Amino acid sequence: MDLKKIKLEYNRAELKKEDLAGHPFEQIQKWFKQAEDAKIEYLNAASIATVSSEGIPSNRIILIKEITKEGAILFTDYESHKGVDLAANPYTALCIFWKELDRQIRIIGKVEKISEEASTKYFHSRPKESQVSAYLSHQSQPVTKEELEKKQAKLLKEYESKEVPRPKRWGGYIVKYETVEIWQGRPNRLHDRFEYQIDENKNWSVTRLSP
Repeated sequence: MDLKKIKLEYNRAELKKEDLAGHPFEQIQKWFKQAEDAKIEYLNAASIATVSSEGIPSNRIILIKEITKEGAILFTDYESHKGVDLAANPYTALCIFWKELDRQIRIIGKVEKISEEASTKYFHSRPKESQVSAYLSHQSQPVTKEELEKKQAKLLKEYESKEVPRPKRWGGYIVKYETVEIWQGRPNRLHDRFEYQIDENKNWSVTRLSP
């Protein structure tokens, strides 16, 4: 399959250094608001990369559930493929891509589990069907569809009028900002790329990168 004939051109407005916020959180917040105003579907979808203890990389799409001044928060099964990788190597890279705006946000940093209280609070804010699915599913482990559906029906009946307990294996991570890149597509591949870096004094610097 030859894909070289696919031609893309980026014609959005340029991004200047003086237009950027001094802290990556403020810039990410600004871009998320613009993406929301543009009515982008799944604007919080991102790829997350992990590396196993054997050095094998893996990548998949997740949903970011919160952006804070310290980092990006997501939820998953701690015993899943990604959870096992992060236990062995607690660094990750997130990449958000909005094709409608010709924009990318890359976040690289160390991952930490959030508090059990925060994980439990979010777990019980979800629809009961989603709570039950997280409770019964040992993510990334082999299973049959029939087994899943049978367990789901049983648990939905069991917890119809009571609270679903959050599994200890399920909870949130925060990806703490260490490097953040803001990417704006531009014509003729002269993309505007800016990298935020934090120093030992917790001060942020911004550098333009070659496209």
